[in-house]
Amino acid sequence: MFEKFVQGKIEYENDIVQNLTEISRESIVKSNLSEFTKSYILGDFSPKIDVETLLTKIEKSNKLYFNFTIRPKWTLLTFLFNNFESRPQKEILKKLDTFPFYKFYADSISNFINDNFQIFTTKGEISAVIDDTNKAIYNKLTTDITNQKIKNFFLQLFKLKYDNESNYNLESAIPYSFIKIFLIDKNYFDLEKKFHKLSNFHYELEISLKDIIKVLMDKFSNIEKKQEQMPEPVKSIKTEPLKTKDVLPVVIEFAEEKTEPKVIYSEDLLKAADEEEALDAVILPVDKVKNIKDLFDERLTQKILNKVYSSDVIYKERSFEKLSNHKTWDEATNHLKEIFQINRVDIYNKDVIKFVDVLNGYFKKME
Repeated sequence: MFEKFVQGKIEYENDIVQNLTEISRESIVKSNLSEFTKSYILGDFSPKIDVETLLTKIEKSNKLYFNFTIRPKWTLLTFLFNNFESRPQKEILKKLDTFPFYKFYADSISNFINDNFQIFTTKGEISAVIDDTNKAIYNKLTTDITNQKIKNFFLQLFKLKYDNESNYNLESAIPYSFIKIFLIDKNYFDLEKKFHKLSNFHYELEISLKDIIKVLMDKFSNIEKKQEQMPEPVKSIKTEPLKTKDVLPVVIEFAEEKTEPKVIYSEDLLKAADEEEALDAVILPVDKVKNIKDLFDERLTQKILNKVYSSDVIYKERSFEKLSNHKTWDEATNHLKEIFQINRVDIYNKDVIKFVDVLNGYFKKME
């Protein structure tokens, strides 16, 4: 079911690109590609880009779009941080430009970064920002709830199927599974449970906007389950994952009707670092670490020495002693900021990011 939504959009946009008379920034902007795909392509556009590369970008863009639409928090954290626990703030801000809707998330994250200037921001901090944003949305939605609020709240889910907002009306319907994932991603468990009262409730159910409004406003008059109206239970509904390496978590598998959906995660979005990029450090229990140097093995220590401390062993030892005396991540961050500025450290280098990640993990365990 989910693959059909995604694959249809990929094929439609592939046709657009293959019919372009030339590949240029201007032709992409003027094309009928979705705004999301345009933003994704133009984010790192090169005049030398070829059709094959564009087709790959279209596939990844549409999978990212689908995931962001139904699971914005999960997708944002995964896209912004990948398998790291912290990222440079400038990189986070640049990546946020990829998303042209749900701007309240980007605005909240940007405001947090601008108000808390550091070199790095952690996944936990951004997760908390998104949670606070979701709480604000929940309060706005459920306080004096109206038809229009509900319609606007689910707009992007319906646009997955109906493309244009003008095609979106009270009779428009989307799968309940979209709604479930969307609400659970926001921790709106109470709202999701309201749908369980439907007389014909099951995971394959398509629900119209009209009925969604009735459910969320507690106006459904047909709550009582009538046996003759009940469909046959869904015994086994399974979708096969796409075979491509870049499958995003758009495939949902149901074992039986009452089972929670199991998400099949993507190799692309959750890709692990390759062997050369594997984390060269072992974090010991906090009570066993007497000095920061104990966090790193010889190989990573040498890389840190070269890329952070300009190969100055004494400078590194003094810095490690200072870090060992710090009690909080904020204190450590201020020290790192000073070192990075003095030594003009490339904060986007993978070894520098690993160094920061290990330190972040250590101090978070201490706090």
